Amino acid sequence: MDTNTKKGYDLINRRRKQWVNEEEVRHAWMKGLEEALQIDLDAERAKRDSSYNNVVIEFKGPGLFKGSETSPKFIEATDGRLLKYIPRLAAEQGLDEKDYIGIAIDGDHVGFAQVQDGKIVHQPLMPFSTIAFQMVVDALRANFRRAITSENLAEDFGHLSETGREFMQELSNALADALGQPGNRKIKMLFEEWATLYGQAADLSIQQRKKINGSLGFDFAGPAAIDLPAKLFVTHTFHSLLMKLIAAEIVAAHGMASSTSLIHELLALGSDEALIEALRSDVENGGFFNAVGLHGFVEEAIFSWYLDATTKKAIRTSMCLAIRTLLAQLSVYRFDTIKKTGRSRDVLRDFYQDLVPEELRKSLGEFYTPDWLVEHSVAKLGYKRDKWLAARLLDPTCGSGSFLLEAIEQKRRAALTAGWTAEQTVDMLTTTVWGFDLNPLAVQSSRVNFLIAIADLLQQCKGKDVEIPVLLADAVYSPAPHPDGDQKVVEYSIGSQQANLQVVLPADLARDRVLLDKVFQLMGEEVENDTEFPPVSKALVKAKILSKAQADEWNDHLKTTYDQVLALHRQNWNGIWFRIVRNFFWSATAGQFDAIVGNPPWVRWSNLPEAYRNRAKPTCEKYAIFSDTKFHGGNELDISAIITYTTADKWLVEDGRLVFVITQTVFQSPSSQGFRRFRINATDRLVPISIDDMKELKPFPDAANKTAVAMFTKKIGGTTRYPLDYRVWLGKPKTDNAGNPKKGRGGQVARLKAIDPRLHRAEVADLVDVIQMEANPVSQTMEGAPWAIMKPGHFAACQPMFGPSTWVNGRKGITTDLNGVYFVDVIDSNPATKTVKVRTRPHEGKTDLGQPREFWVEAESLFPLAKGAGDLHPCYFLPENTLYAFVPNKGIDRASLDSAAARYSSHTNPKTFKFFKAYKSFLESRSTFKTRMKGAPFFAIYNVGDYTFAPYKVIWAEMTGDFSAAVVASGSVPGYGPRVYVPDHKLYFADFDQPEPAFYLCGLLHSEIVKEMIEAHNVATNMGDIFKHVSLPEYDASLAEHKALAELVKQAHQEHDSKKRANIVAKVRAAAAEIIEAEIALRQ
Repeated sequence: MDTNTKKGYDLINRRRKQWVNEEEVRHAWMKGLEEALQIDLDAERAKRDSSYNNVVIEFKGPGLFKGSETSPKFIEATDGRLLKYIPRLAAEQGLDEKDYIGIAIDGDHVGFAQVQDGKIVHQPLMPFSTIAFQMVVDALRANFRRAITSENLAEDFGHLSETGREFMQELSNALADALGQPGNRKIKMLFEEWATLYGQAADLSIQQRKKINGSLGFDFAGPAAIDLPAKLFVTHTFHSLLMKLIAAEIVAAHGMASSTSLIHELLALGSDEALIEALRSDVENGGFFNAVGLHGFVEEAIFSWYLDATTKKAIRTSMCLAIRTLLAQLSVYRFDTIKKTGRSRDVLRDFYQDLVPEELRKSLGEFYTPDWLVEHSVAKLGYKRDKWLAARLLDPTCGSGSFLLEAIEQKRRAALTAGWTAEQTVDMLTTTVWGFDLNPLAVQSSRVNFLIAIADLLQQCKGKDVEIPVLLADAVYSPAPHPDGDQKVVEYSIGSQQANLQVVLPADLARDRVLLDKVFQLMGEEVENDTEFPPVSKALVKAKILSKAQADEWNDHLKTTYDQVLALHRQNWNGIWFRIVRNFFWSATAGQFDAIVGNPPWVRWSNLPEAYRNRAKPTCEKYAIFSDTKFHGGNELDISAIITYTTADKWLVEDGRLVFVITQTVFQSPSSQGFRRFRINATDRLVPISIDDMKELKPFPDAANKTAVAMFTKKIGGTTRYPLDYRVWLGKPKTDNAGNPKKGRGGQVARLKAIDPRLHRAEVADLVDVIQMEANPVSQTMEGAPWAIMKPGHFAACQPMFGPSTWVNGRKGITTDLNGVYFVDVIDSNPATKTVKVRTRPHEGKTDLGQPREFWVEAESLFPLAKGAGDLHPCYFLPENTLYAFVPNKGIDRASLDSAAARYSSHTNPKTFKFFKAYKSFLESRSTFKTRMKGAPFFAIYNVGDYTFAPYKVIWAEMTGDFSAAVVASGSVPGYGPRVYVPDHKLYFADFDQPEPAFYLCGLLHSEIVKEMIEAHNVATNMGDIFKHVSLPEYDASLAEHKALAELVKQAHQEHDSKKRANIVAKVRAAAAEIIEAEIALRQ
């Protein structure tokens, strides 16, 4: 409560003792409200009759309501006055009467009301209190009943709002207190369980952590080591409660419950104990939803921890005040029109993105799909009306449910056209639109969104029981018989080190969802009664859930599972685990789907929680999609690639369609070779149909992902038909005020990149050009070869040139893992002693090396450095900075490493050795050194060999938007003399002993045909060994055209005038093209 509101409340509270009639009640309240709002309500009243900002207040004398909604004076105030005033005002102002807020006040109590369908609908009376006063103030500030939009929710409940900030601070204080208690460990166990599986933020720097903490509106008083996970846990808890309350109000607002508002019922409860118990039974245990036939709507226990924290009176008092403030703020919202408000359909998604800082969401792999991209992905299915009515659709990583909402919209449209009733439509939607997610918050978000999408239909299906098929389930690791174990038994692990349930069930029971539900229902009830298993077994037979024969056969397995849940219950975890297990097993019996659509998480395998990696690894290995090359990112495959295979295998019907928003690199990067085999199992194949390549756009406003929308089908023994339909999306050209295209880097047309996520698909279509291309594997003999993406017909034209080179290899530059130490500026030299003074560059890289430092070192330790794309131009090398690199070892074999150890010591090259020792702890912590160079001197570097010191090198950048190459030879090291250039790891190169072959090769690489071939099959950020799949004609000194090309390229390198050099490069391209075209003709 802000200062002015507190003053207004205190003013009314003082006058309560003195008032005796209605006018005195009115006057005191008016003055109190004016103080709180800092406006003149009398002036407003003069203009608006008895309404203030679309709020109509009816006053009665002190205590005339007698605390009862059936009292004559309360009925007079609502039915007699508010029901008359509100429709009249609505008619005069041309507004919906449902937008108005009616309030009846007798000084002792406050009652809220609305007019709906010509009738007054009132909420329970609330005693006069700070919360009741705050609600009236909020209603006046809101003007209308507030719409459920992400902007409104962020304003009222986000980190910048007083309500949200104070509630999250209370949650944070309660969590810190609970984690510090030696006694009851329930909250600690719940937090650790959540943190292990869902709360691991990866790759966050100190600066990012500071930025995240700065955008969060509350502090955490617990251990600093868990500061971020704890804050995320608090934020998720807050979001979860808010969603459940919104869902309850939607149910009430659509007439599905006996209550007209759960929020007002909760606010009317006088004691803190009653409020906590009502939240537990109605909200967190799902009682309110079960009572209206929404079964299984709330099934997670983790985010109800805050109720257990209120056993302490001090925490209960402050927590309940924060909860009532939250309820009061939410009470001014209008819930009957939520589906019609806001541009975005997924309000909860957008609010969550406001609530959780961008840096934190990125590190968790949470990239929410813009509506237009959802629309496009679903549209790729190509379904017409009848197919939409029948098709079963699954989003296996549904997040907040955006793809489900689009499917529901398409299906509802089809049902309306077909003339289906509301009940028929609800039945169809709740059996054909499914979602899975492993994160309990996402599951709850998606269920609420699903409810919002069908609430108006449910309103027409009075008394109908519904279960929304959004499950807490894993798209990768799902229940199944162990491949090497008993096929009659299904084993499944759930939870982490805290819960760690090893579920063992008979396979026949696991596959029978109806029977499993009945068994788990009874077992869950008996766990709550703290019953040992033997009586439970008898109860299953007595209730005729199991036959005597089934009970005898299954007892051992059921007891194994039951005893674990009972043990958790005795640690205060309660029997909710049977509901969680039920969800996971329900996914295994979900059957097959005609369509699988979604945006699986883009998280590297190594960034997944270790417990999850260990659990899921056998499943992943089954599909053999990890790279064959040990150090080529094989263990860094994106989890989205794995999910593509597992979901197609388990849930996609033969000839069904799978459409995923996925990283485009899976079609070209070396680490995705296994993915491109498209082999699900011995018989089934994942067959790509079409790809939309959006990497040149920026569909996600908070990420620079290489986005693609890929459509596959599943076929027995199917093969991919190449060339494959491949479309590249480009933003429309940018233009100046005169309408002329703007030029960007390299003189190319500058194009629009960022796409507003709030746009619809049709609007985006006006902003992009879609270029028809085709995809082909670069090798016919290598299974899983990268795709070449080229214009139609181009691949066939130059196919003879695709293949491994036999005379030249691509090499990677030196890898130091600590450029701030190894790459230096030379600031002084002493030719007499052959030493130089160097200055370090600590800003190079992420490691905090402190301030730059200066050292004298032996000049022979240094080599001129070729650093990156900025040093390269077509057929020309011009370093942006004159830098030098320490290259202490000549190779990574044992002999080279032993030689380096002998060459750098206290006796030989002592100055350089002293330099290395100054950074020894940093050097020993380098990732490549620790993982690939065991036993090497602490200063040794990687990716170095005889080729590093070749006198001539053709170099190109690993990351480039426009491929170019140059030849480098030698530079000069002060105090030493000429030395060969050494490329950094951001450069690749081919090594030569003679200049002519190097200049010749550099020329061929600038042929438009070769350039297109290279760019067509390499990821732009990984232009590695380009000769792995491109076979160019070898240099032949006897051929005049080869010598002429080499001479032209040499001239280009010697020409420093850019315009003159451009003319020479044009001649180089023409000469190279003639050689390439002749070679293609020869090979054909």
